[in-house]
Amino acid sequence: MAFTIRYNDAPISHALHTHTYYELLYVLEGEAVMTIHQQDYSCPAGALVFLNPFDAHASRPVTLPYRRYYLLIPQTQLKAFHNDVLLLSVFRFHGQQFPYVLRTGELKARFDTYFSLLESVQREGGNYADTRMEALMTLILTDAQAIRPDMFLPADTLSFLPIQDILSELDDHFCEPFSLEKLAESYHVSPGCLSAHFRRSVGVSPMQYVTQSRLSRAKLLLQHSELPVGAVAEACGYPDTSNFVRRFHSQFGETPLQFRQRHPEESRG
Repeated sequence: MAFTIRYNDAPISHALHTHTYYELLYVLEGEAVMTIHQQDYSCPAGALVFLNPFDAHASRPVTLPYRRYYLLIPQTQLKAFHNDVLLLSVFRFHGQQFPYVLRTGELKARFDTYFSLLESVQREGGNYADTRMEALMTLILTDAQAIRPDMFLPADTLSFLPIQDILSELDDHFCEPFSLEKLAESYHVSPGCLSAHFRRSVGVSPMQYVTQSRLSRAKLLLQHSELPVGAVAEACGYPDTSNFVRRFHSQFGETPLQFRQRHPEESRG
């Protein structure tokens, strides 16, 4: 499956952290405070919180019981999960004014049902499980877009550059050698101009985006294959294995081998 749905009712707080995946949090019951990029957001029951891999965030429950769903989409699987550019923009374009939290209000019961069905479909599996989950996620996003269309801004409204096209190019070639100068040249702007517009729309620089995409793919390969670490590094755009190990450790606090050893059940024999 291109994404995972998880339910949690433990009343625990999370310190400041980031992910290598896109996250959609849905508060089923209770309330939490999310700190995202050093700003606090109230998240009552019925709130949807959209986070991308670069959004540093922390959370703490303030009203119990605190019951919620987490929908997790690996960065390299976002386009595989859906192909609607407008609907996916709520995950990708987190510029300075992005509000992060969407309150479903009187439609809460509908969203409760969507997330409950998502969990059921994932648990049951079977034929067309992926199709059913994508259909439910489409309902979630289209209803969310109807409530807060301002959170689903196409890239062209944020910049004169076609940021969606640039993102697609980076998604398709992130394992290849990256050159900001060549990327900027292909769009007839300076490297500084492209980087500034990209950061304003997406929230990070093109190089940060490429690095996170590579590390996200590395995690998937370490979890779901038996490729040697050197082969994983090369498949993710790091011909120098030592450089890959350093970057992986800097991001996750452990080496690729240590990460794989903690997830033995996910490797394929």
